[in-house]
Amino acid sequence: MLKKEHLYWSTASERRLSRRKLLRSLLQAGIGVAGVSVLGCATPKAAPTVSSPVSGPTKTPTVSSPTPSPTKAPTAKLLDTLTVAMRQDINNLDPQFLSGIENHTYYVCVFDSLTHFGRDLQVVPGLATSWKALNDTTWEFKLRQGVVFHNGEEFDAETVKFSIERVKDPQFKSAFAGTIVQVSGLEVKDKYTIHIITSSPDPLLLKRLADSGIYIVPRKYIEANGHEIMKTKPIGTGPYKFVKWVKDEVLELEIAFPDHYRKPKAKRILTKGIPQEATRVAALQTGAADIVWDVSADLIKKVEETSGLKIKTAGSVSVPHIQISQYGEGPLRDKRVRQALNYAVDRESIVKNLFLGYYKTVPSPLVPMCFGYDDALKPYPYDPKKAKELLAAAGYPSGFELIFTVPASAYPKTEEYVQAIANYLAEVGVKAKLKFDPTKSFDAFSRELRTTEGGPEGIFHVTPGCTPNIDADDILWRYYYTWDAKLGSGNRLYFSNQELDRLIQAARSTLDQEQRKKLYAQALRIVQEEAYAIFLWEMPYHYGFNSQKLKDIYPRTYNLNPWDVEPA
Repeated sequence: MLKKEHLYWSTASERRLSRRKLLRSLLQAGIGVAGVSVLGCATPKAAPTVSSPVSGPTKTPTVSSPTPSPTKAPTAKLLDTLTVAMRQDINNLDPQFLSGIENHTYYVCVFDSLTHFGRDLQVVPGLATSWKALNDTTWEFKLRQGVVFHNGEEFDAETVKFSIERVKDPQFKSAFAGTIVQVSGLEVKDKYTIHIITSSPDPLLLKRLADSGIYIVPRKYIEANGHEIMKTKPIGTGPYKFVKWVKDEVLELEIAFPDHYRKPKAKRILTKGIPQEATRVAALQTGAADIVWDVSADLIKKVEETSGLKIKTAGSVSVPHIQISQYGEGPLRDKRVRQALNYAVDRESIVKNLFLGYYKTVPSPLVPMCFGYDDALKPYPYDPKKAKELLAAAGYPSGFELIFTVPASAYPKTEEYVQAIANYLAEVGVKAKLKFDPTKSFDAFSRELRTTEGGPEGIFHVTPGCTPNIDADDILWRYYYTWDAKLGSGNRLYFSNQELDRLIQAARSTLDQEQRKKLYAQALRIVQEEAYAIFLWEMPYHYGFNSQKLKDIYPRTYNLNPWDVEPA
């Protein structure tokens, strides 16, 4: 049985493949209603986010974080090297330019943010040691003193102001611009105090400033060398500094600050992109990798049966889905057609046969762990007869053809399951022409969608998750709100639903958490009813690790921080 304190991970041997035990394991791992309560409603003990009592709207928050951990921590015994094998190589060295789960280990090692997520996914101090809300829209942050970048440049409030303004600058075209669209003002009060002002109450501000949100970059270094320098010679304030990156081979980092407040566990970190699952597991078996992400269901037993290796499973925040573009004239503009595509696909069969029951189908773009998940919604059932009836009613009794675009994926068995989906569509008369683009990651593909005017036509495979905030806003604002080029956010499905926009905007502008849940429930019902996508399943992540070198690891859903390991 899982230890109580380990809410988001478990060993694979603690789960079996029966549906009842799988569900019990997922609930124990925090992927259930309790997880939503912890992440979205309860006031965290470490550093309170804005949350309201269940009785009604919150009053103006004036809470502050507890006394921060000291700047310097005792130097512990360090591993010489920690090697992590990923499904994909990183795609970018500038932490403010392009997102991607494959970048996370690199970003958190080299850079710091004002706040961080702890192991329990609650907000804790980072470069900001304390904070308090002065009113509904103004937050005061006290900053950690004595911090320097890897080149010796000093960190201060002007650095924070510069870093946030850089992300917001439309000329820079940051993938994170939409994350802080509500930040309307930055006031430096003194060297280590800054006020962040939002255009409306923002219940997620502390999370938006955390890991995978807004990383802090060196102002003077960039002003002297230009923005491009961070794409080739990046520096941060993190415990590790950048050494080299050989694309599609290895990224090397070495310890910069052994006494960093995030307590590094190794002198050197290597990350490698190994797309082939069997090759990745073989690297673990031979000692070429200490940790591998993500072990597919059919290889878990192989890892567990290898002496000195273990599996640790973390709850998922990602839902792969097939988005349906309404670009141009055609059948996909008809709701009945989009609903027919949903009825046509037997997701339960794919989960059972391809993923051995480890995954669970979902009715929306959220997993139960995400704040705002509505457990009253149920997935579209497999009903090919209903699909054909809807197609006929929409004027397509013989079906039609469409393009099915599939960019490179960081998830297991993508090619297999998209082919299965195409086969199911063909059975009701919809002929999907698969268009694989293995050279383009989902994040690059997603960015392209957001910066071009035309297309895509047809349907396309995407894998967004409710990150970094574990909140419905992460998905609904970025993928289902009406596209706004100025904000760099919204859907590229070429639809606009004013009621949906109203609900999403209202939920991100109130501090009343119970009201937010009600608004999200209404929004998700619209998304499902309109069938803007075919939502597939939630995917627990299975990490294999060398238990002779590492006593234990503590992955946090879609990522593993290098200090969340226990050397053997």
